[in-house]
Amino acid sequence: MGLETYRRTVSDAKRAAILQAARQNFFAEGYTRAAMAEIARQADVSTATLYKHFSSKDVLFGAVVEDAYSGTSIGPNNYQGKPVRDALCQLLIGCIDQQFSHDGNALLRAVIAEVPSAPQLAQTVYDRSTRTRYRHIQELLDKYVEAGELKPHDTAQGTRLLSGMVKEFFIWPALFGEDVSPHEDADKIVQAAIDLYLARYGA
Repeated sequence: MGLETYRRTVSDAKRAAILQAARQNFFAEGYTRAAMAEIARQADVSTATLYKHFSSKDVLFGAVVEDAYSGTSIGPNNYQGKPVRDALCQLLIGCIDQQFSHDGNALLRAVIAEVPSAPQLAQTVYDRSTRTRYRHIQELLDKYVEAGELKPHDTAQGTRLLSGMVKEFFIWPALFGEDVSPHEDADKIVQAAIDLYLARYGA
C-alpha cells in the first residue's frame, strides 16, 4: 500500500468514525445540545481533525442526513421494464427498508424535536427524505401512465395516497415509539395498498 493510499484509508476511517459518533450524539441529545467536542472525543479524533472533515455542525448534520438516505437507491430508473405492480412493490419495500435500516426513524424523531428552534434542519431532512421519495414515486407513476399501464391521473396526489397507506402501518407508529419493524407482513401490507391504488388507477 502506497503512502497516499494509506493516508486516504486513515482519513476515510476517521470520517466514518466521526459520522458514527455524530449520529449517536444527534439522536441522543438533539441537534442543539450535541457538542462538536464531544463528537470528536467519541470518534477518538482531535477537534481539529473533526473540523478538517466537517467545517461546522450544520455541515456535519447534513452529512449524517445524506448518509442516512444514500444507502440504497430507490430511483425510478431501477424499475423500468417491470410490470407496474412489481415495480411499485419493489420501490415501496425499498422505501420501508431504507427508513428502518439507515436510522431514518431516529433521524426524524431528532429533527421533529428541533423544529421550533431550528426549522431549517427539518426542511433539510424533509427535502432529502420525504420529498425525494415522493419525486421518485411520482416519476415512476408518470412512466406507467405514459406507457398506458396506469390511467391518466394526478400522479402527485396519487403518490401521497399510495405512500400514505404504507406510512400509516410503518412510519407513524415507529416515530411514536411502537416496536415496529418491516417484518414479514410488509409485503402483504404493501400489496394491499397497491391493490387499492390499481383498483382506482390501473389501466
